[in-house]
Amino acid sequence: MSDGTRLRAAIVGAGLMGKWHADAVRKVGGVVAIVADKDPSRAYGFARELGVGAASTGSVGAALSGDLVDVVHICTPPSDHPAIVRSALVAGLHVICEKPLAETAATTAELHAEATERELLLCPVHQYLFQEGVMRLTRRLPQLGRLTSAAAFMSSAGSDGGDDAARDRLAMDVLPHPLSLVGRLIPGSLANTSWNVTRAQSGEMQAVGTHQGASLSIQISTHSRPPVNALRLTGERGTANLDLFHGFVSFDDVGASRFGKIIHPFAASGQTLAAASSNLLRRASRREQAFPGLRELIRRFYAAVGAKEASPIGSTESTDVAAARDAIVAAFRREGAVG
Repeated sequence: MSDGTRLRAAIVGAGLMGKWHADAVRKVGGVVAIVADKDPSRAYGFARELGVGAASTGSVGAALSGDLVDVVHICTPPSDHPAIVRSALVAGLHVICEKPLAETAATTAELHAEATERELLLCPVHQYLFQEGVMRLTRRLPQLGRLTSAAAFMSSAGSDGGDDAARDRLAMDVLPHPLSLVGRLIPGSLANTSWNVTRAQSGEMQAVGTHQGASLSIQISTHSRPPVNALRLTGERGTANLDLFHGFVSFDDVGASRFGKIIHPFAASGQTLAAASSNLLRRASRREQAFPGLRELIRRFYAAVGAKEASPIGSTESTDVAAARDAIVAAFRREGAVG
């Protein structure tokens, strides 16, 4: 570390996520020391904004080999992840990498094994796990009773202007988000879950399965509007509704009586309004404009690096999500995906 207390970061990838990672690094007390990107003009432009050094990805290895940084943030396209992760680990650096960490579970496991062998931390960016709403739900899970279903719906505009292949790739790339939530909220390995996957058209995916006695449904759309990112978790005594775009949760627990059914629309709306309002105030006070959960994940990762403790997302959890993604992606491609 540069002064014994503040971790120094390299941001690899000067696009949108690289900029939010840099913002989070500074907010949690770290220092952005260098920016790298395939496009030198983009790398140097972002570096000037931050007042730091820059490099093209062609010189990332050299940049990481010096005593410049402690942690590498990888915010590049997924196909680039494994090579950059390996370069960082060889350089003796801790790594936090955007999802998916690698294209397959086998490569994911190899990367984690290499990190463990070198006594370094490697963490995928499953930031939804660290949203205030998800953490609040985790604390209240016993109140829902035995869980019976989890239904995720994600509608994204991220591939607008792209072709069919781009839409299919986006659908596959966002899968770690709902899978990481299901794996954390309903403990037990997802690796052996059987999935029934359909593809109505490019960028439209629905995966249905069962896990620990609960029905699972993951629906991803690149055409539906407005953009939505939600998960509904249902138990025998109540239901939790996660708004993952904004990072809050509301609960439905009015019961099955006639009166409960009558007041349910009003009670549910009131819960949502109250949760959304308090969440907006909390995020405004923290100056958290986008990607709720990212800053908290990075804060915990940096704390683990500093204290030489375990990563906030361990290798077993990370590889389990990757294995479930493998199964769904394989079925999606059989349905005609071109990504």
